[in-house]
Amino acid sequence: MQPDPSWQGPIAFHELLFGTCLSYITLVVLWEKVLTAPLDEWKYALLTCLGASFFVINHYFNYAPFYLWVVNSYTLIFVGIWYWLGMRQENRTFIWKCAALSLVVVNSALFVGFELLARLAVEQGLHEIWIMVATFVGFSGVILWRRRANHV
Repeated sequence: MQPDPSWQGPIAFHELLFGTCLSYITLVVLWEKVLTAPLDEWKYALLTCLGASFFVINHYFNYAPFYLWVVNSYTLIFVGIWYWLGMRQENRTFIWKCAALSLVVVNSALFVGFELLARLAVEQGLHEIWIMVATFVGFSGVILWRRRANHV
């Protein structure tokens, strides 16, 4: 069984990959610099992976009749995991928790923006292979940058 091809959205894999790399960086900056509450590296990886998983919904079910139910349900799950991984055990003020929760929207909007940036570049004539190359270089940079993140 496979999804109906007429449900498929316009999201392309190179857009997802480009967005994922930059979203990881954004996530680290949001938690470590803005919220001053660094997370374990595996939590950044999990949140980035879950954010990237929206690709499945937006690519395969974008025009499905039940799209809004699926994307809204997944959004609630994502927000719940965001809270559970990053905020649940933080002994912070109510204002901090509201700010941390609102950064889910910021992170998601930036992720989509990064994907659209890749799409725009391709629409302007840049071959998607260069988006992929830039992404792999970017991921290599992230690995070098974060390699000692959880070591004392």
